[in-house]
Amino acid sequence: MIYSSQRLLWHRLPVLPGSLMIIMLLAGCLGTAEQDTEVSIAEAVAFEPLGRGRQARIDSTARAIRDAETWTTYQDSLRPLLPFKDVNFEQEMVLLAAQPVTTGGYDLRIEVVERTDEGLTIRYRLFTPGEDCRVTMGDGVVFQAVRLAQSDAALHFEREQETLHCTDTR
Repeated sequence: MIYSSQRLLWHRLPVLPGSLMIIMLLAGCLGTAEQDTEVSIAEAVAFEPLGRGRQARIDSTARAIRDAETWTTYQDSLRPLLPFKDVNFEQEMVLLAAQPVTTGGYDLRIEVVERTDEGLTIRYRLFTPGEDCRVTMGDGVVFQAVRLAQSDAALHFEREQETLHCTDTR
């Protein structure tokens, strides 16, 4: 009996490779319509944080700074937590995102820079304190500056917002 089932299996085995070949060919034919559509793939761009802080004398901004003179003007208006790192404007540029806030407990981080066919997309996140947080009162401006390779590409800044809770909500 065992011998018969093994024999039956070996008898059908030559049919399986042929069937698989036909299925693969059909799948390949069906997939060509999807391959004709263009897909824009984003490429991650390396950047390095220069500095960030919670006090500044500027309004809300999200911009690129491509020369030392403009950067010096902005640096005079920003109070970073630590001194800013140096920038070589022959090879690098600065991206700056800043947001005025009315209390403490806020933070801002540039998270992703991506290159697409349309240019550079810069995503930054504004962290806001939850209702359960104790915050200091007083106006401020949260900001972050990063450096990356010089680029003439069009820039598109996208701000996301996230609320941080101060007590365990589990």
